[in-house]
Amino acid sequence: MKNKFSMLFALMLAVSLFSFTGQSAFANDDISGITLETEMRAMVSEGIINGFGDGVYKPGEMVTRGQFAAFVARALKLPEGPVSFADVPLSSSLAPGINSAGAAGIVTGYANGKFGPNDPVTREQMAVMIDRSLIYLNVDRTEAPLSFTDAGQINKSFRQAVARNLYDQIIKGVPNGDGSFRFLPQKSATRAEAAAFIYRMIKTAESFVGEGPGGEEPESGAFRVSTIDSSGNLQPGSRSYSTFDAANKAVSSSSQVVTLNEQIVKMSAGLVISRPPVGSSLTYIYSDSSFKNNITYVPAQQEMKYVDSNENYVKVIIAGMTAYVKHTEAYLIPNQQVAGRNYYSVNVNGELVHSIYTPSTNTYASYSMGKAPSFLTAGNKYYSWDGGTFTNTTGQTIGTAYQYFNYLPARTTTNYTAEELNRFIDMRLGELDALYRSNPAAFVRYKDAAKLSKIKGLGAAIKAAEAKHRINGLLILSMAMHESDYGMSRLSQERNNLFGLKAYDSNLNEAEKFAAPAEAIDALATRYLNKNYINPLGAYPNGGATGNKSRGFNVKYASDPFWGQKIAGHMYRVDSYLGKKDFGFYQISETTTSGLNVRSTPEVSALNLQYTYKNAGMPIVVQSTSNGWSKIISDHNTISEAYVSAQYIKLMPIVK
Repeated sequence: MKNKFSMLFALMLAVSLFSFTGQSAFANDDISGITLETEMRAMVSEGIINGFGDGVYKPGEMVTRGQFAAFVARALKLPEGPVSFADVPLSSSLAPGINSAGAAGIVTGYANGKFGPNDPVTREQMAVMIDRSLIYLNVDRTEAPLSFTDAGQINKSFRQAVARNLYDQIIKGVPNGDGSFRFLPQKSATRAEAAAFIYRMIKTAESFVGEGPGGEEPESGAFRVSTIDSSGNLQPGSRSYSTFDAANKAVSSSSQVVTLNEQIVKMSAGLVISRPPVGSSLTYIYSDSSFKNNITYVPAQQEMKYVDSNENYVKVIIAGMTAYVKHTEAYLIPNQQVAGRNYYSVNVNGELVHSIYTPSTNTYASYSMGKAPSFLTAGNKYYSWDGGTFTNTTGQTIGTAYQYFNYLPARTTTNYTAEELNRFIDMRLGELDALYRSNPAAFVRYKDAAKLSKIKGLGAAIKAAEAKHRINGLLILSMAMHESDYGMSRLSQERNNLFGLKAYDSNLNEAEKFAAPAEAIDALATRYLNKNYINPLGAYPNGGATGNKSRGFNVKYASDPFWGQKIAGHMYRVDSYLGKKDFGFYQISETTTSGLNVRSTPEVSALNLQYTYKNAGMPIVVQSTSNGWSKIISDHNTISEAYVSAQYIKLMPIVK
């Protein structure tokens, strides 16, 4: 049977089409009776293309590049992306969609670095964006002969994309009247044509997912043993097998893999890359091979370590944790085909830099996350699956040291005053202003940052929140800077929303609006961190620090697997500028067993239980130890101290 999502999508599409066929409810709208009514109405029904009210959808109106990028971003539910183009200000309603599509490698700018959001999108440009969307989804691409009578007019760099779209029947052409067809590559596309392209793209992707591992039951002989040649190409074997076990037994070398419908389902070693199913922006991670317990999630193109697999599941390591993913939500890359991967390095300032590789675009993006461990040296590459234990390029373990701010419990207190925090804020906003003046086109979002930023002068509000909510002020400031682009994002500027609260799927109209930035801080504390994340009695008690995808807020708070490390990087930079009063101030330990009881007094009693740490590895601050009990800073919302049995904790290896 097809996977659940494919079944859901097919049913959803069938219902949406059936619901309007032959009904009079749409008789007065401007879609009824047009050639592409089926496609247009389906996309309107799914919220991918919106109307103008009163049954007006303007199917014949020209579509701009920005609008089409937004349509694609909605269709694929793309995760948010950074500002990509100088001529797409954050104030634009199309900016989220354009930036998401840019980050996914689906749209690119002109040679001058601009995107041209208001330029009409041509049919050949749409073909390229559709092709890149299918590549993003890891859908196999096959070309058809370009038989259009105007094929010579297609831009040479676009011809392959047009040929692939033609093969999938996403492009059908315009009849000439003599049995031949023309493409009209430079013609500006209409809203109806845009709807048709996206509708057919979704059907192509949904069909492909249904054919892959975990989709249709394999026919006899569906499994093969394929070989990776010296050039890294996959050479299908001539013999087929009716079962996975039979094919797996036939594997005789590390260069061989088991495939199902040309998709790798078993290999000796390599990487696993997340590939959310069509209509979702997330790949879900499970603790069990039967997929009953979802523990976290990641967006597309995220790297995991391959451990094992069969026809039903893929066993991986993510953030140092062993877990499972579905074949329909990831794909396998054998070591022989790995073109790039995430790595760590040390910069000239002695800071640890994390470089993240995106396979679909073959590009890297980097950020610094704190002080580099002493056992790492500049000029070398290192790898780590949890940001703490590092190996060199030969796989030899070099050492273990985690970032202080990444595992500093949120119930601690920063040593900095409101005035000192404001001093850093003013300095940083001045730097952003200078960036704008140095290159206005590239940094237009930072124009007048020193005057307009919503984090300016926020020091007093941060310190007040620290005292009121028991959340470290340096953490609050760092989250605000990261989530609001230093108070210059559209949400922060228009809604005082520093943390993207309720901005689901980049829908700015649903994002929460606050009277002042300080109210956003209170909302973050009361309705999120203290309710569900720091609070060990909340819904997601994975540890009271930012952490990663195995422990900390990052498990459930953010889909970005490195969100916690990025927040730690902000905290480190603030602390370094203000005199390093916070770094190393607290001694961080971790629990060593699951189900550890935390008590209000140093004794075992039925009356003194504060809460229980359900998992091992929870970061804590030990204040003192006596008679087998360690006094710690409590993660409870209102109680400041607690006790745990000293035999179940140990010092955490932290960068010094």
